[in-house]
Amino acid sequence: MRERILDTALRLFRTFGIKSITMQDIARDCGISKKTVYEYFADKQELVEEVTRFMISAHGNNLEVCSANGKDAIDELVSSLRFTETFAKGINPVLLHELEKYHPTAWKTIADFKSNYVIKAISDNLDRGIREGLYRSDISIHIMSHMRLMQLDSAFSPVDYPATEFDLHEVMYQVTEHYIRGIATPEGTRRLEEYLTIKELSPQ
Repeated sequence: MRERILDTALRLFRTFGIKSITMQDIARDCGISKKTVYEYFADKQELVEEVTRFMISAHGNNLEVCSANGKDAIDELVSSLRFTETFAKGINPVLLHELEKYHPTAWKTIADFKSNYVIKAISDNLDRGIREGLYRSDISIHIMSHMRLMQLDSAFSPVDYPATEFDLHEVMYQVTEHYIRGIATPEGTRRLEEYLTIKELSPQ
């Protein structure tokens, strides 16, 4: 029941934002009483913080799957890009704004996830690509991982790339291709061209 409530709350928050959704709305969508929701969560603040951790855990698990199933470092990167893009498209930008403005503890959880887990995932991918001969061995993993995180933050920013002017997939395609070409060896570039040929990175 706890996971069911979390899943419902996440879906509603992602669609409508946090402020407009009440505990009663969540209970109604779950088909349970509001009292039952309060048996698992003391208040909405606690629920928001738990939903944030729930969301981040799911995101981390999917990134791990991409890493485990990737044929090589570039395939892993493309797969994680697809997941991240799909994830971002399902989130109302209002949700992130409200988390940052009204729920600092939950927002810090997201910031910590990016500065620790996501940075490590990017660093591991860079290390893998170097070992596979797809990325140049002279790059600084520390610098490139932080640069990549800034690229992703910028691509999903409504300030840097407003939806009225930019298509998210096109932005991610351009930014990621630029990133890979900048760090790739000749073999890595050839592998990237294969992915481009079969349209794994092309705008859809």
